[in-house]
Amino acid sequence: MINGGFLVGEALVGEEPEIAHIDLIIGNKKDAAGIAFATSFAQPRQGHTPILAVIRPNLPAKPSTLLVPKVSIRNLEDAEKIFGPAQGAVAKAVADAVEEGIIPKAQAEELVIIVSVFIHPRGKDYQRIYRYNYAATKLALTRAMQKFPGIDKILEEKDKSIHAMIGFRMNNLKKPPYLEVALDIPDWRRVEGIVRALPRTDAIIIEAGTPLIKRYGVEVVQKIHQLRPETVVVADLKTLDTGNLEARMAGDATADVVGFSGLAPLKTMEKFIEECKKVGALSLMDTLNVQEPREVLTKLTVKPDIVELHRAIDVEQVQTHGEQESEWGNIKEIKQMCDNTILVAVAGGIRVDKVEKALNAGADILVVGRAITVAKDVNGAARAFLQKMGVEEVDQFRIMTDF
Repeated sequence: MINGGFLVGEALVGEEPEIAHIDLIIGNKKDAAGIAFATSFAQPRQGHTPILAVIRPNLPAKPSTLLVPKVSIRNLEDAEKIFGPAQGAVAKAVADAVEEGIIPKAQAEELVIIVSVFIHPRGKDYQRIYRYNYAATKLALTRAMQKFPGIDKILEEKDKSIHAMIGFRMNNLKKPPYLEVALDIPDWRRVEGIVRALPRTDAIIIEAGTPLIKRYGVEVVQKIHQLRPETVVVADLKTLDTGNLEARMAGDATADVVGFSGLAPLKTMEKFIEECKKVGALSLMDTLNVQEPREVLTKLTVKPDIVELHRAIDVEQVQTHGEQESEWGNIKEIKQMCDNTILVAVAGGIRVDKVEKALNAGADILVVGRAITVAKDVNGAARAFLQKMGVEEVDQFRIMTDF
């Protein structure tokens, strides 16, 4: 039952070019939906003139239903698709929804429906246009009346799902562990070869290292994304000043994760983190040369999404023996300080034989550079790490089964 306000439904059905995409609202004539219905009817936009859904001429559907074309009607051929198969399909779907109890019959006279209809200009097959728009309208009405999706469904799916028109899923690093391949080589030809050779799995993160960014600019992130649009790319800026400006620059260059230095002033770090949230990127605090990361985290009013416990390449070249893992600090305590909402990355001297120890210590991301990037077989070296991590095979795409 709809006692006030309006409900919203959406559905995508079929295949191009006759694919049907329906957005609709259904609500009471006396409320906002009724006002919108009358306004749309009385004040049409050029090329998007709304029409009533009719089962046949002189027999409009109930509840009263208004079709609004999403694509401009440019000629008679476009108009015929709307006035013919689309109009009839929507009207029939509404009538069947009443007959089947999806819309309460007792409310049919009190309700109005506004249906936004997509008809591709290249669509030719009237049978498909009719059937796809019927199915999409029926599904959208069912979802609206059942208030689908619930907020829990949205929160569950938001980091898993793939938008059909994008072709890849944004990975927000919710299922560690991950292997981060650090590209510190300031030579694009070599970098391109490495990126192409890496296994196609969402367990891999690619880092545009500081030397690479210094040579080619932060736009190198976008070049990496053009090669692998589905892969998370880190911009390792090691920002020390102008935090919001540099975070914005990296976000504009399509970086998924942006790194700042834990040695920066507190205000710089906080502005950096806040700007990352605005542009939809994750913030990473690099603890290179930070004596006590926990002290820095305690002082921050906003926490980063990732803390990277980092040993420098220069230090690594000198310290080739001994228990270097002790420099990671207490990972579990760092997580607890941030209410266990952050990821912890470890970097510097990570080799295959250290993977298990790093994961047991609580690391979520293993940052590996030359052990992969200078290997004769880049793909094989990366797979060796993934296998040791237990994440060699990770599906990037799922079949969606929403009703």
